[in-house]
Amino acid sequence: MNDETVDRLTRGLQIIQKARGHRAASDDTFLAWAAARERPLAARVLDLGTGKGAAALLLLARLPSCRVVGVEAVAASHDLAVRNAALNRLEHRFDPRLGDLRDPSVLDGLPPFDLAMGAPPFMPLGSGPLPIEETRAAGRFELRGGVRDYAAAAARHLAPDGVAVILMDGLDRSAVRASDALREAGLHLRRVVAIRPRPGEPPTYRIFVADRGGGPADEEALCVRNETGDALSPEHRAVRDEMDLP
Repeated sequence: MNDETVDRLTRGLQIIQKARGHRAASDDTFLAWAAARERPLAARVLDLGTGKGAAALLLLARLPSCRVVGVEAVAASHDLAVRNAALNRLEHRFDPRLGDLRDPSVLDGLPPFDLAMGAPPFMPLGSGPLPIEETRAAGRFELRGGVRDYAAAAARHLAPDGVAVILMDGLDRSAVRASDALREAGLHLRRVVAIRPRPGEPPTYRIFVADRGGGPADEEALCVRNETGDALSPEHRAVRDEMDLP
């Protein structure tokens, strides 16, 4: 289609995406990386708001024994996810389902998941201009719920020892919203990873890891570039290598 491109996602994966839509970016990589790190032996994974399937594909490549069920409410994005599964010959491991993650019946009949992951839209309606393109609008604005809905869905479908991994933007108010949402869902915040452009700079993203355990939450930072900004940091290079990025 004229409004789509086929791009390299990793050395071994390709992705079909809208030319002017919501496109694969570093947040997909960091989400999949964090999820894989938390549950390297996960067999059953739930990808909330799977979109075109970028994070799911990255996780499937990183964890070759897992299977991913994705939930996506936007028909255009769901169609891309289905085609991306086929493009990469992963139909047997990636099951994108069209539906609203706030509706428990979307996953009726499925056993609980070892791992749930998602990157909720973080902009409330009215907080900025709504993009005309549907997938961009849904990726940024809380058209069908936000982090509270993602946390509730994760808690609802996780196994008793399951782990939820949620990626948000780096704003302090988003950190408060995410922490509150996980607590209200009955999940305990175990780790927060701040993804910073450079050491000392405010985070671009924060990743929240939660389960049903207890104890204090760990905090860590991952810097994308070194102090001078002229090279990738060693830890970011390690992430890229781990995720097989070109």
